[in-house]
Amino acid sequence: MKKTWTATIALAVGLFGASTVFAAGETVPIETLQPAQKLEKPQLFGTGGKLILSDSPETFNGTGAFYRDRVQGEFRVFWHHQNTSSAAYSVGVAVTNTSSETVKLYTKGKGVGTNLYVDVAGQLALADFLTSEKNKTLAATLAPGQSYFVSASTDPEITNSGIVQFDASTVKGNNPASVTVTTLSYDTLPEHPEQMTVLPEDSHTRGTFPHFDRIGLIQYDTAMGNAFLRVDSAASGPWSDSMPGEYEDGWDAVGNKAVINNGNYGVMYRFAVHAKNSLHERRTASLFLNPSGGYGHFALLWNKQLFQSGFLSWENAWHVTDFKVNPNGAVFTSEISLTGGSSGPQVLYFTNQPK
Repeated sequence: MKKTWTATIALAVGLFGASTVFAAGETVPIETLQPAQKLEKPQLFGTGGKLILSDSPETFNGTGAFYRDRVQGEFRVFWHHQNTSSAAYSVGVAVTNTSSETVKLYTKGKGVGTNLYVDVAGQLALADFLTSEKNKTLAATLAPGQSYFVSASTDPEITNSGIVQFDASTVKGNNPASVTVTTLSYDTLPEHPEQMTVLPEDSHTRGTFPHFDRIGLIQYDTAMGNAFLRVDSAASGPWSDSMPGEYEDGWDAVGNKAVINNGNYGVMYRFAVHAKNSLHERRTASLFLNPSGGYGHFALLWNKQLFQSGFLSWENAWHVTDFKVNPNGAVFTSEISLTGGSSGPQVLYFTNQPK
């Protein structure tokens, strides 16, 4: 994506280094965290259902479908589109029961953000998704031919960014059900969104990918001092510093071609974080976030608490929070995602100080 992106991070982790002490929540020049050692890249594994990515055409000026594919069971939809017309349209996703039996459709996290600033739209969407992803809610019971919509009115020059996770199952037998997913723009609610004409693509990406999550183990030792890890680095090329297993090949079901989700937009990175404490004394650790690829507004979960940043550029790092590390170290969990409004990679810096 060109983007328009918001890099967001959901973390419940314990991570560390050593250096100047800063107040949590403030931004600091990135130079104050350097030099820093590079953490060993974790091996990542794809998990969860399919991810549908809708970012092409990124801008639109009328009604139409952006992308369409047929999926089964649990899946996640991510979209990011800007209205360049002079009229307001509803933008979002329609899930249609194109099978011959009744389908129960659940949501497991839902966020839709609209804003003049593309990165703020992304931050709003991710923040809402992170605070609702643990809630499985029956959204609709769909008879054959019926559709369920998640959308928001989008005024001229406004960006609509969304991320919603669904689970479709049959009423009889509670088995994974097949549904047709269409991301779209409309003025009046379409009776058959699955039949709307798909708009021509642009230089951005649309496609379906095998898994919507990545899992892996981050290992950090307080004796390292300041340390960093790049997340959502470019998939290939001279700027690539991606982790093994980070990217998966996708398929554009409209264009019938292979695609790559550069930046892994809509993917949740779910890490276990092993914090080894070779210093064997109580330490105060800190987490920083630096959008080295550009800029953005950010949102993250830390121990189930939501944190959101103000505007952040590549020149600065956001001091997210501080936390205590005991002499024997610990294992933590983290969740990280890059959404519309920011360019990757996002760099996590870990520092630590004496208690």
